[in-house]
Amino acid sequence: MVSAAVVLFLLVAGNAVATRSSWLRAVNIPGSFVGGAAGSLLLLALGSFDLPRFAISEELRDLLLVLFFVSAGLGTTVSSWIAAGRPLLVLSALCFLLMIFQNAIGIGVASVLGMPAAYGVLSGSVAFAGGLGSAVAWGAEFGAKGIRNATEVAVIAATVGMAIGTFVGGPYVSWVIRRKGLVGTRDKGTESIAAEEEVPFTERKVIVVLLIFALSVVAGDLARDALRAYGVVMPRFLTAMLAGVVISVVADLGRVHIDRTRIDRCGDICLSIFIVMALCSIDLQSLGRIAGPMAVMAAAQTIGTVLFAHFLVYWPMGRNFEAAATAGGVIGFGLSSFAVAMATVKQVERHYGPAPQAMLLTTLVGGAVSNLANALVVLAFYHWLTG
Repeated sequence: MVSAAVVLFLLVAGNAVATRSSWLRAVNIPGSFVGGAAGSLLLLALGSFDLPRFAISEELRDLLLVLFFVSAGLGTTVSSWIAAGRPLLVLSALCFLLMIFQNAIGIGVASVLGMPAAYGVLSGSVAFAGGLGSAVAWGAEFGAKGIRNATEVAVIAATVGMAIGTFVGGPYVSWVIRRKGLVGTRDKGTESIAAEEEVPFTERKVIVVLLIFALSVVAGDLARDALRAYGVVMPRFLTAMLAGVVISVVADLGRVHIDRTRIDRCGDICLSIFIVMALCSIDLQSLGRIAGPMAVMAAAQTIGTVLFAHFLVYWPMGRNFEAAATAGGVIGFGLSSFAVAMATVKQVERHYGPAPQAMLLTTLVGGAVSNLANALVVLAFYHWLTG
């Protein structure tokens, strides 16, 4: 309970700081990022002075991520898939290209640093676009082929990506909006920016939402086990999200009402707590020991991903407010995770106004397409490098 209380305190304090800081608001840094970063520094300080540290529950952290993915899946409707249309196809193709681009950058940097080419892939899309789950899974596969310390390299790169990705997408979107004079549907000078839509608390409706969440997780787990029996390995959060999508589509076709507003609010809560816990889990001492090589790799991946998002996402998709928010989402899941991508776009909406197309594309591409794209691209590089 101590760790839960500390995490919630960090989230509340982070939100308070982010709300009161004009600079943090200007660069679209959510309070969960502030609280998580503070927690990571707090743990570093406690460890340096040999003081008792609070432990982050990985099981709870992972469950919160799964529940957030479920809320994203339940939020997609039949009409939203149809409305996505051509932009969805374009961004999906660009997603595949981004994974290839990241691995090319990784191999290039690894070559310059005198490291095996496989380290470049492990520090490429495996870690940055794939995240910690991908890093552990693919690290084991590369390790089985004789690549030494494969898992360690991938996990450390993914941890660096989590730290960097959370603080890049928001500032990029703010820079583009200010530089290009873009305007959302709500004027950022009004007080309504910080105002949240009120959702009345009704016990029965909240219980129904929790039931739908539970059904999605159970259905996702059953599908995951069935796929594993055929040799197909998928992360738990992805099958849970796909189960949420199926439930949402079936409900739409059957004209059954789903309270998506409450589902979205519950998903936001899970996302905020997850981000604080994920950032608190970063071991800054371990990162410090390999700061040199990882700093070079992280800098190359960050610059490459931001340039990719700006010139191949923002420009082709219209160079407008929606395109900027979409590019911010791509930076989020390209450098860190789908959760960070969604947090970035949600923060843009809170600050500048609704960006429905960006939210839709980030949900569909960042959640499902990017994981599939990364799996296929890494598989191709894996066979190429290991024979």
